[in-house]
Amino acid sequence: MKRPTFVILIILLLFSSIVPVRAGWLSDTFIDPGDGCLDMSRWLLEKEGFLPVPIIITEPAIGYGGGLAAVYFHDKVGAQKGVPPSLSVLFGAATENDTWLVGGGHLGIWADDNIRYTGGLGVGTIKMRYYGLSGRNDRGNSHGVHFESDVFFLMQEIQFRLWKSPFFAGIAYTFVNTDNQFRLTPDEPLFDLPGIKFKSRAAAVTLMLNYDTRDNLFTPNRGVAAELKAMDFNDLWGSDQDFRRYGASILSYTTLSNRLVLGLRAEGEMVDGNAPFYAYPYIDMRGIKAMQYQGEKVLLGEIELRWKLTPRWFLVGFGGTGKAFNDDMREDSDIIYGRGAGIRYLIASKLGLQLGFDVARGPDDTSIYIQFGSSWVMQ
Repeated sequence: MKRPTFVILIILLLFSSIVPVRAGWLSDTFIDPGDGCLDMSRWLLEKEGFLPVPIIITEPAIGYGGGLAAVYFHDKVGAQKGVPPSLSVLFGAATENDTWLVGGGHLGIWADDNIRYTGGLGVGTIKMRYYGLSGRNDRGNSHGVHFESDVFFLMQEIQFRLWKSPFFAGIAYTFVNTDNQFRLTPDEPLFDLPGIKFKSRAAAVTLMLNYDTRDNLFTPNRGVAAELKAMDFNDLWGSDQDFRRYGASILSYTTLSNRLVLGLRAEGEMVDGNAPFYAYPYIDMRGIKAMQYQGEKVLLGEIELRWKLTPRWFLVGFGGTGKAFNDDMREDSDIIYGRGAGIRYLIASKLGLQLGFDVARGPDDTSIYIQFGSSWVMQ
């Protein structure tokens, strides 16, 4: 797992946090005059316009990779404290197993943050392994079946703040069109699949309710974020199959002391009806490959403790557990565990934004994850 560019960045951050940097060595824009350390606050707070952003991918299910996003800020990041800016983005990325994706999107913050719009579309090819619904392993091994999906996706979402409260109610439309091919050997049955080559189209209207009191949208220290959502996949909206998907999640952050922050995460999802293989929920935690443990219902929980070593450097320890449940003849998964540790650097002090990496261990492998901001996001 050689990542020389990221290692050089970490060495640079470490050096600049120990040895004050003189003005002109990097740039007045990227050095905090207070401590002489590398800091992007001034650049982000004053930025209005185009910003190139590197993409680093470390998902073990698709391999290591990267890309570039071209982000256009329609207003300054720091124009309103705690409020994200309106922005548009074009992006492209690829990984070592030839997975690739290109697309674009827009985040609109309107009417003094009383209306939030998110839209995006993209195309790509996803190459992964499919393990079947958890516990049903007719192949006698746990390596999964290789598949490739040519994907087109479209998403439109709008949310409205309720009576100047931390609650938002919203509606969304999602459309995913896939052309799938599985590479099966003669001794590998199809189990949950309709064939070796097939097309699938899933389209849904989603109703959602959100709550958010986090003090920081980038790397929170206190507050709660929660979401309830119900997705209806129906031929009325353009879906091949009729099914429903429900989800509930909550993130909680508590400042235990001036050096310790406790984070808690709980999440549950379920599918009702005959969904395509990629639409079943799965255990989504660090150390666990995407789609490795799928089920008709999934429950998981995680805990994370962030310890402040210096004003710039933090250590992180985390652990979690999850389980996938199935009805009828399908078995439930085992209780799956993931745990690990990481390091963070306060890359933008005025925004509270941290950058770093985690090393996580799951049932099968040890993986590295690049973290930019919070380790958790709402699904």
